Amino acid sequence: MRDVVIVGAGPAGLMAARALASTGRDVVILEEHPRVGVPVHCTGLIGLEAFAELGLPRHAILATTHQARFVSSDGTSVFIEAERVRAAVVDRPVFDSALADESCAAGAELRTGSRVRSITVHQDRVQVSGDTADTAVEARSCVLACGATYRFNRELGLGVPRAYVQSAQLEVPFDGPDHLEVHLGSGVAPRGFAWVVPFARSGQHYNRIGLMCQAGAAQRFGQFASVMRERHAADGPWPDPRMKILPLGPVDKTYGDRLLAVGDAAGLVKPTTGGGIYYSLISGVIAAEVLDDALGADDLRESRLRAYETEWRARLGPDIRAGLAFRTLASRLSDRAIDALVELARVDGIEPEVQS
Repeated sequence: MRDVVIVGAGPAGLMAARALASTGRDVVILEEHPRVGVPVHCTGLIGLEAFAELGLPRHAILATTHQARFVSSDGTSVFIEAERVRAAVVDRPVFDSALADESCAAGAELRTGSRVRSITVHQDRVQVSGDTADTAVEARSCVLACGATYRFNRELGLGVPRAYVQSAQLEVPFDGPDHLEVHLGSGVAPRGFAWVVPFARSGQHYNRIGLMCQAGAAQRFGQFASVMRERHAADGPWPDPRMKILPLGPVDKTYGDRLLAVGDAAGLVKPTTGGGIYYSLISGVIAAEVLDDALGADDLRESRLRAYETEWRARLGPDIRAGLAFRTLASRLSDRAIDALVELARVDGIEPEVQS
């Protein structure tokens, strides 16, 4: 019997795997896709200071930025430059693959192409099964790191996020802006925003174009992409965007007997931007610390694993609460109010924090 089975090889699951395997725990990671980090789900923005804090793979950084242009519905824009707020744009397949390599080097086993279909918690073990023999695992504990798909949450009594937004993103090669762009207004992304994130790969200019909104993300993305194509004279056909549901706020409970949920599976994302990488990494580290102690004591009851939620709430809770309050306020702003705020920032040099 394994010590830990981790369902999902995203940043949260891989950080937990790396930390647990480093302490000598017998860890197996089950990833449904054939390749770690593919398909790409997010903008790949993460605060640069996280690389030193968490020992992250720096060779996955495609670009760094401390500049952004905010564009309102009337076309008014403000350019923000904040040296103290620096973000890295990472190559997610490279980033995730590097974390996977580090996890395996520490002693974890990674099984790709292993889609989990059921998770059953018994008194003395967790039983996982799926489409292939490789997916059949019995372990003393389980880390749920399968992203914003909440079928297992319901079955295991963890609950689901109370609200969601839709997102759509596409990575395409063309000469776009020199800095991050954020587009605001109900005509672009109602109760959300759109973005253009430029970077270079192998000497070629690329952009991640996307948006998040309350509903109709696919249609809104098509309209926004058409505007960007025309504005930047981007030739050639573009494929359909990658669609995703983003949780707005944590699930009801992120722990149970022999079970912890991390990252998107726990609903841990930044409410203002939908950015989940940093919160995922932090939750993976905390989960590993709590689970390692519980495994050592051979006490994997819910009452002991509650410490995981206590710790992530102490670390991330204030930011999440503030982000939810800000998002509620921002969602009530009319386009006219947003235009006025952008104009005020342009004139008076207000400097918001844009770190994802």
